[in-house]
Amino acid sequence: MGVLTLHPVAEKVAGLLEPHIEREGYELVSVDYRHGTRNSLLRLLVDKPGRGIALSDLEKLSPKLGDLLDVYDPVEGRYTLEVSSPGVNRPLRKLEHFEACRGRRVKVRTHRAREGQKSFIGRLEAVSAAGIEVEDEVSRKRQSFSFDEIAGANYEYDFDKGE
Repeated sequence: MGVLTLHPVAEKVAGLLEPHIEREGYELVSVDYRHGTRNSLLRLLVDKPGRGIALSDLEKLSPKLGDLLDVYDPVEGRYTLEVSSPGVNRPLRKLEHFEACRGRRVKVRTHRAREGQKSFIGRLEAVSAAGIEVEDEVSRKRQSFSFDEIAGANYEYDFDKGE
């Protein structure tokens, strides 16, 4: 699905559903799978390119995706399906997501601590096929991250600046 590694179930669901979602005119932004002992959670974040997604879009799309999941049956056991908007602090999963946020404020979470921290916030300065560079707000240093070391990333809306 993207440049960041997903849970194997999420990766499988993304591969099955992404073509169907795109045919409907939407974008599958992210798939998150949380395995539980009694019930698991499958969260799909969907957007409408160019205008954002409305509640009516989600109401139309959600039952179709549920039906497709019933047919493909990619998730073992019981699970709850959530289909929602990526929200204002949308996750960055695909290379094009990172490229669209160049020059903007992002939050990056790493798998392993770097100088005692695993979370970094700053302006996304550079994007390549190998990774990204962020101007850290705290240290004022440019930090380079390979996609392999990034556990998660998202756009961080700055309410003070309105962007």
